[in-house]
Amino acid sequence: MDGNHENHDIIDAYPVSERFGGRVQVVPGHPHVIHLMRGHVYDLPVSPGKTSRCLVMGGASSPDRAWRIEGESWWDREMPSEAEYDRCTASLEAAGWRVDYVLTHELPCDLRLGAYGWRCHERLNHVDRIQCFLQWVWERLDRERLVMWYAGHYHVDRMVAGKCRVLFQDVVRLGAVEGG
Repeated sequence: MDGNHENHDIIDAYPVSERFGGRVQVVPGHPHVIHLMRGHVYDLPVSPGKTSRCLVMGGASSPDRAWRIEGESWWDREMPSEAEYDRCTASLEAAGWRVDYVLTHELPCDLRLGAYGWRCHERLNHVDRIQCFLQWVWERLDRERLVMWYAGHYHVDRMVAGKCRVLFQDVVRLGAVEGG
C-alpha cells in the first residue's frame, strides 16, 4: 500500500485488476509486487488454506512538503480523495466493521502520541483529515475481532495501543501470534 512521498504519477499509471476481493495494481514486470489500493477490504492469504480479512487505507500527509517539490518529491495524491474515503466506509459497512487486520500508513488521532513518544509533541497540535477519518474507523471497528492494526509513517517500531503497532524496520507475518 502507499504512504506519503510516493510517486503517484507512476502508481496511477499501473493497470488495475481484481484480486483478494478488491482492486489491486500489479507492478509491471514484477508479478509479486502488488499495490493494495486505498479503501478496500481484502481476504489475504496468511497460511496455506487460510485467509484474513484486511482493511487497507494508504495515504498520509507529508509534514516536510514545504521543503519538497510538487510532482518530483511530493504529490498532492498522498492524501486520500473523497472517493477513497467513501470506498473505505462502504467496504467496512459491507464487512460489518469486522476485519482481522487494518493496514494503514497513518494512525488515528488518539494513537499518535504512542508513536511520537517524547520526540515531537508540537506535531500533535496538527490534525489532518486522514488522522480524523482513521480515528472514526478505530472507534467503530469490532475490536473483539481485530487482531492488529499496523501502520508505518512514524519511523519507529513499537506498540502504541493494545491492538495497534507501528512498523518501521520490523517485519511481521499476518496470521502470526502477536507478542508486541
